[in-house]
Amino acid sequence: MGSIVIKLIALCALICLTACDRDDRGQGDIYLPSGDAAKGEMLFVSFGCVGCHSVIGAELPEPVEAGPVRVLLGSRTGRTMSYGQLVTSIVNPSHRLSPRYRREEVSREGESLMTYYNDVLTVTQLTDLVAFLQAHYTKAERPGYKYRDYSEKSDDDSESADPQ
Repeated sequence: MGSIVIKLIALCALICLTACDRDDRGQGDIYLPSGDAAKGEMLFVSFGCVGCHSVIGAELPEPVEAGPVRVLLGSRTGRTMSYGQLVTSIVNPSHRLSPRYRREEVSREGESLMTYYNDVLTVTQLTDLVAFLQAHYTKAERPGYKYRDYSEKSDDDSESADPQ
């Protein structure tokens, strides 16, 4: 009788622990070392990012081959793009697609047309790219203007403001 009670208690504990297991990938922020913006700019060009992206304030060469759409990065905004948002945009470009473009211009079957570099980029290269991009987002002060908050994805707004 005692072993049945122990087994029931163990089973209940296991069920409770399983219920507590949740996916924390989207929780909190990400903390990587600082990158080198100059190296990031060179990587931006060498990886062919200029084919689809232009960056406000950066003097980049014309693309050898143009992508399906020109996506503008960098701007004066009500808030700067966070380190974590930029990392996410690079390693998971389908996370949020910009509402500025028609879906078929930037995605196929809901997946971003951007090349996935996860198996190509080193962490150092990633941090360098983020340093380069983050330097081109500046905070604009516009008293009385309410900036849209792109940090939360709403149900009626399946897109978002990923800088892709």
